[in-house]
Amino acid sequence: MRNVDTQLLRTFATVAETGSMTRTARVLNLTQGAVSQHIKRLETQFGKALFHRQRGGLALTETGERLSGKALRMLQLNDEMWVDMTTPQFAGRVTLGVPIDLISGRLPSVLRLFARAYPDIEINLRCGTSPRLRTHFELGAIDVVVLEEFGDRPFGNTLYRDRLVWAGAEGGRAPFADPLPLSLVSQSCAFRRHVIESLDRSGRGWKCVYESDNLEATIAMMRMDLAVGTFLETAMPDRLTAVEKAAELPDLPEFSVTLSARQASPDHPAAALTDHLERGLSDQRRKTGT
Repeated sequence: MRNVDTQLLRTFATVAETGSMTRTARVLNLTQGAVSQHIKRLETQFGKALFHRQRGGLALTETGERLSGKALRMLQLNDEMWVDMTTPQFAGRVTLGVPIDLISGRLPSVLRLFARAYPDIEINLRCGTSPRLRTHFELGAIDVVVLEEFGDRPFGNTLYRDRLVWAGAEGGRAPFADPLPLSLVSQSCAFRRHVIESLDRSGRGWKCVYESDNLEATIAMMRMDLAVGTFLETAMPDRLTAVEKAAELPDLPEFSVTLSARQASPDHPAAALTDHLERGLSDQRRKTGT
């Protein structure tokens, strides 16, 4: 009998879900080369192609479709078995605060795995800007909070550091406009002051063409090539890309992505969520998975 490597199946299932090896690499904290290697190893083992390229990304072949459902069932059983054998049982409700721009990064996959592992824990998710989330946390309205913080003395425990980058439509012309058209989130955005100061120091003219608390509307302006904005490099939304060097936009600083949790007993749901987020979001970008 031959055994199928669950790590290869997890990579396969994530590529099937995202339609992209690049996005899969972000979600699983692997290099893009490792993702490609995992898929090739599976295809070699089965002797059949699992994906074909089409406009907009990767799509499952007929063989890939047959494998997909079985792979998901096997991964679910694997995760349930691991949690059941290695962790205590938790139940209850926990409130999690997360910056809204991180929802498009690795966090959704991490929370999906948490929900499968702890089906009796209910997560109340609150999204907003980091300064507002910190205020709610300090007032006791949030149990666990993820923040984007600037500086050497962050409020929370650092999970990883990430570079802030300029974002715009692929092949867009907005980054070359003068003054530079900006699409900004609210006044309380953790990035806003640093973006404006960087532009002012560089002498680059700019204008705010759109400002809103609605992140999707802000992103839409960038996708239509009507403006540029900023995101952490690992949280770049779909159909946006880092602005090319030829636009001569100033470099932006690094931020720490941190985690803070209210003091709770070891059997409180917040303890389980904190441990899961620390393991799932800590910086493993050097991991190759080989």
